[in-house]
Amino acid sequence: MKKSFLTVILSVFVCGQAFALSDIEISGEADMNAMVNLLPSGEAGESEFRIPSLLLNFSVPLKDDNLLYVSFEGAQKRNDDTNTESFIVNTREAYLDLVSIFEGAHSLRMGVIPQAWLESQYEDTNYRFLGETAWGLTEKWKYQNYSDLGMSFMSELPANLGEWSLTVVNGEGREQDSAGPHKEGSLYFRFTSWTPFVISLQYIHGTYEQYGEDVSAKERIQAAFLYKPEDSNVRMGLELLDTHDPADAVNDLKMADGVDVTDMLGEAVHGLGGSAYVLLSTGPKAELMLRYDYLDAVADKDGRDMQTGIISLAYQVTADVKTALAVDRTWYAENYGPGIRDTSKVELAAQVLF
Repeated sequence: MKKSFLTVILSVFVCGQAFALSDIEISGEADMNAMVNLLPSGEAGESEFRIPSLLLNFSVPLKDDNLLYVSFEGAQKRNDDTNTESFIVNTREAYLDLVSIFEGAHSLRMGVIPQAWLESQYEDTNYRFLGETAWGLTEKWKYQNYSDLGMSFMSELPANLGEWSLTVVNGEGREQDSAGPHKEGSLYFRFTSWTPFVISLQYIHGTYEQYGEDVSAKERIQAAFLYKPEDSNVRMGLELLDTHDPADAVNDLKMADGVDVTDMLGEAVHGLGGSAYVLLSTGPKAELMLRYDYLDAVADKDGRDMQTGIISLAYQVTADVKTALAVDRTWYAENYGPGIRDTSKVELAAQVLF
């Protein structure tokens, strides 16, 4: 996949008859962290410098308002088997945004497309640069990949209520092709007309092909409520999550922070989660962020829930540079999994947009 999309990019640059090179918009983001562990106690005081994400985006205008968009992401990935990290570059997004065949505000995306829920969520909060602890719930707990191979039809809702999309993808993430009969479908609604409230709803249904038919279903039910009044120094958000997966998939894909479901293999697992956050402007350039996440990874069993709290003080140095000092802690229930311990860290993070 990496080579094929690199070929696309090179073809774009040499094909000067279709568009002028000056029309190509190149942007990116560099996230940088310096952190010190507070927990586990045996690792207290250990420090680390990280680049959790490095994005390079190409937006290529085509004729009749169509668009080719390609994004590469470099990120540090940990190998659980060797307990080592390496910096890996992958194609994050690569899709054709086709609007010329429709009348009005409609669009068809084809290729490696972003999930509408996570894309809009990061546009609302933009605190992903703090690292995985601050990612969207479904991405950080591996219930959903940020992007996948497939297509999506997007349009506006009637009476200017907002927008909606219908998406069909392979369901295995952008790093894997899938020739099987089962695909993953999602229906997404975002209501924006009830200012200052924004309400989002999403339903995802897919099938794991390698597990028994009785427990092969994958489901995600999500709801989010955002309060963002104009000319106010306060924004608040609430997200709710309901999940259904085979226990074998939860175990094999290390979902939900590696929760122990070995006693449920061959059965279905139901999970419940949520997140609440507050953004408070404390000055012309400063912002305080408080966030609390909760996951009951196995709702039918006791002692397999987790909680995460984040406190961040951010400062907008310039329009393209934001820094933040953050502290987070994650608590695990006693039966969450063997060897899983509470974690905590303090970090100095920076986000650079270019």
